[in-house]
Amino acid sequence: MKCSYAENKLLTKAISTSLTATSFTADADRQYSLLSPQNDLQQIKPLIISAHAPNVKSGLSLFSLHEHSINLINHQQQLLTLHRYGSGLSPMGWVLKTNDFDVIKSRLANDHLTITQQINGDLKMGDVLLSYNTHICNMTLKCRSHTQLDKTAIKQRFMQIDYPTGLFGFLKENIVDKPAPDLVILCDGLNRLMLGQHADITQFIGLGPGLTPSFDDIIVGMIAVLVSDHRFKPKIQQLKTAMQALPLETLTTTISATFLKYALQGQFSLSVLNVIERLKQHKYDHCAIHNLLNYGHTSGADLLLGIWLGIDRFVIKD
Repeated sequence: MKCSYAENKLLTKAISTSLTATSFTADADRQYSLLSPQNDLQQIKPLIISAHAPNVKSGLSLFSLHEHSINLINHQQQLLTLHRYGSGLSPMGWVLKTNDFDVIKSRLANDHLTITQQINGDLKMGDVLLSYNTHICNMTLKCRSHTQLDKTAIKQRFMQIDYPTGLFGFLKENIVDKPAPDLVILCDGLNRLMLGQHADITQFIGLGPGLTPSFDDIIVGMIAVLVSDHRFKPKIQQLKTAMQALPLETLTTTISATFLKYALQGQFSLSVLNVIERLKQHKYDHCAIHNLLNYGHTSGADLLLGIWLGIDRFVIKD
C-alpha cells in the first residue's frame, strides 16, 4: 500500500488549494471513474484521507447523511466522515470527488448496505470499494517555539467580520476588551484546568445550536491557538487529562465530542489549520478566513471567536 504523507507546509500550499479552489485539475489517476470491476467490486479512489481517521478492521454503520458529508461509525464508536470535494477535510475525514460522493450518498440513502473497513484500510460498501491507497494528510497542528501573532492586526481584521455566531451575535461585536460574562467564566474555568486545579466546565459543553454546539466550537478554537504555542504545552496536557475524564459523549453530540477529542490531541480540520497558519504569517485577507466562516451555519464564526479568545485571554494578554 503506497501512502504519501503531507506535512503542514504542504497543507498550506498544494493540498489546501486543491480542496478549497473552485476549479480542480486532477492527475489522470485521480480523475473520477468507477474503475473496471476487480473481484466484482467497483473501486473509487479518494482524493485525500486524514492520517488520523479510524483505520481498524471493523463493521460500520451509517450515522448521519448530509449534503456535503456522510458520517459512518464503527464498532468502537469512532466516526469516519466522507466529505464532498470543496467542503474541507476533518481529522476523521476522507475527501471524495463530487461524482464519487454522490454515488456513495445515493447508495447509502436507498440501500441498507453492509459497510466494513478492511485490514488494509479500504472501505467496502456493498459492491463499491473505497481505496485507502491515496494521499494521506497529517492534520496535527505544529507547535511553534515562539508566537508570531500580531494581536492588534488580528483584532482589526476580526472587527470587520459580520458573520453571526451561535449565541453571541455577530463576531465583530465580541472583539472587545470585556467579553460576554459566560465567555469570561469559560476562559477562567479552562485556565484553572490548565493549572491542574478543579473547575467545572460541563455547563458549557454541548451548549448552543448546531451539530457542533457553539461553545464546543469556541473551545476547539481556543485549543487550536494554545496548541500552536510551545509555552502552553504542559498546560494543554493538564487540560487534556481533565477533559478526558469528562463524559463528553453524554454532554454533547457525537460529532462534537469527536472534534473535541481530536483537538485535545492537537488535530484539527484543514480550515482551522489554515487560519492559524495564515494568522502567524500575517495574511489577514487570505481566503482561509472566508473558507472557515463558510463552515456550517455558525460554526466558522464560533471557531474564530474561540481563536480570538485564545489569543486575547491567554497567548497575548494586555
